[in-house]
Amino acid sequence: MAVILRLQCDDLLGGRIERETLTGLVTIATVARGADGLTVHVTDGREGQGLEYLQGLRARDCNELQRRMGRTDVTVTMPTG
Repeated sequence: MAVILRLQCDDLLGGRIERETLTGLVTIATVARGADGLTVHVTDGREGQGLEYLQGLRARDCNELQRRMGRTDVTVTMPTG
């Protein structure tokens, strides 16, 4: 089953990751800014199942994070603006 994630991210402020479900978008993780870049923290809950690989994922910026999040069964979109 394909998973669609929406990354709302700012290089300076961090952001959140939402998963598309039948009832709409559900936040499954936060993106925190640290001294060495961005780090993903998955929230507890059923919607994050199967996406454990995101926990602790690190990247320099939002574009790198988007690339690192993608998998063959996971599509990541990042709205502009």
